[in-house]
Amino acid sequence: MAKPRRVAWDACTWIATIIQEKVPLKGGRVEDRAILCNHVIDMATRKQVEIATSGLSLAEVCKDEQVKREDGDVLADFFRNEYILIVPVDRYVGTLARELMQAGHPGLRPPDAVHLATAVIADATEFHTFDSALLKLDDKILRPTGGTLRITKPPPPPPSLFDGT
Repeated sequence: MAKPRRVAWDACTWIATIIQEKVPLKGGRVEDRAILCNHVIDMATRKQVEIATSGLSLAEVCKDEQVKREDGDVLADFFRNEYILIVPVDRYVGTLARELMQAGHPGLRPPDAVHLATAVIADATEFHTFDSALLKLDDKILRPTGGTLRITKPPPPPPSLFDGT
């Protein structure tokens, strides 16, 4: 069986999943972030992708008050899913995060640099986030195995035969 493609997730992507987030947009539209995230999780449960994330995400998700009120055991169990690869914040991640900070990427904050460094070290092809500052860095972070890191929102699920389109 082929090895699943690896993507990496920012803490805000986990938050969107946990709280089933929907964000109002201009013009009365709504971005259903939960649907986007759940599609990737569905692909992961079918072993089409593996989701890497920084160990920092385990704590950073609690910056959201709704997540902070969740049962700690439920959160811990969620992050124990076999399709999630927790990457420790070690010397390699910290050094690469520092190098990313020193590279002068506009709007890059230390926790975000740690998440991007995690994606690079985990050899993810894509980094999923809803952070507008990070989305501007799409194709600007080099991967050691060649090419650049795609930084995007999680992809939408394919249209259903029953969507009426």
